Formats: sequence, structure tokens, C-alpha cells
Amino acid sequence: MAQKAATLEISELMQFLQQELHDLPDERKPGNNTKYQVEDAVMAAFSVFFTQSPSFLDHQRLMKSNKGKDNAESLFSIKLIPCDNQIRNLLDPVPATTISRTFQTVYQWLEQKGVLKKFLYLNGQILVALDGTEYFSSQKINCPR
Repeated sequence: MAQKAATLEISELMQFLQQELHDLPDERKPGNNTKYQVEDAVMAAFSVFFTQSPSFLDHQRLMKSNKGKDNAESLFSIKLIPCDNQIRNLLDPVPATTISRTFQTVYQWLEQKGVLKKFLYLNGQILVALDGTEYFSSQKINCPR
């Protein structure tokens, strides 16, 4: 029963997140390749936190070949999975302030749903587990945003 409730919470969170990120700016010109949606790129980037694979795309391809389906569509509602470079191309022009507002809204949503209560620790502080999601770091390559 607890697993079913957790699945419902994740499903609700994904729907809420997609709703919040639906209108992100798309800097591409109409003639450019628009095969991938900005929303799919955001969800693919977000989904990396749920997998333990350096490449979300490779992980989903492997899952699809082994099990006949993948989490990209079933859990994150990603229609077409953009590659890592395409995700960067789509998301680099998006102002960080847009995403930070969404973070605040998602935080408030999690708080209202009581999800954060499960992570309260000493004196009501939130316990956060961090992992190594940074596979590449450069002092020369950067983005102004």
C-alpha cells in the first residue's frame, strides 16, 4: 500500500511539474529543428535524479530493449528523449529565474501535500541526500545563464 501511495505522489508531482514548466521560453526560430520540446528536455534533465546512469538516454534505451518500455514515457511523460547535447541546447537559453520560481512552487506543493514531513530531522530541519550528479566540470566552457 505504501508503494502505491508513493507512486501516486510521484505521478502527481510529475503532472504538477509539467504544468508548471509547460510555458518555458523556446528560443529556437521556426525554421530550426524543433523535433524535441523544451518541456521534454526539462523532464529528461529532472529524471536524471531518479536514475543512476550517466546518460538518461542510454539508460532508457537499455530499459526499453530489456523490458519493452521505459520510464521516460510512463513516469515522466517524455514523448521523444533528447540527447544530452540537445537538452543543453534547449535549456541553456532558459533564464535560471524561471526554473527557480518553479522550484519554489514545487517546494510549496510538496509542503502542502505533506510529502516533506517524511524528511524532517532534528529541530524540524529537512534531511536531503545529495549524490554526485556532476559528471563534467569546466572552468573554460560556461553559459551566461
